[in-house]
Amino acid sequence: MQSVTSPREQLSGLLDQLIDKIPGALHALLASGDGLKMAWTQQPVDDADTLAATVAALYSLCRRPFAAADGGMRQVVAEHDAGYLFVMSAGASFTSAQAVGTVLAVVATADADPGQVGHEMAQFIRGLDEHLVVGARTRS
Repeated sequence: MQSVTSPREQLSGLLDQLIDKIPGALHALLASGDGLKMAWTQQPVDDADTLAATVAALYSLCRRPFAAADGGMRQVVAEHDAGYLFVMSAGASFTSAQAVGTVLAVVATADADPGQVGHEMAQFIRGLDEHLVVGARTRS
């Protein structure tokens, strides 16, 4: 009997593969632009909830100064003594009033290569772009 996996489990498996490709990567997460976790690597659910809210807020705050500019926010990197937090826009080609967008986050150690992390994140997003759109929530 073949087990059926949910879309979240499939995306989480792909995130696990992403983490395995990046030396120093600890966790990865896909979150909706409004802060809800969609898929995540092996970390406690409460930590994934907190990370999803954090990266969505960080991404939104960093976009604000460029609100009048053409183009879109591509990446935000936070550097800490303990490591890095990378946040990259995912599903960006679908931004509209009907979509809230998606962000991909990777938490890595201080010895991770930022260039490699960014490259692997971009490759991941290119491979899944059309699957990363999240519909805007409406009140019923």
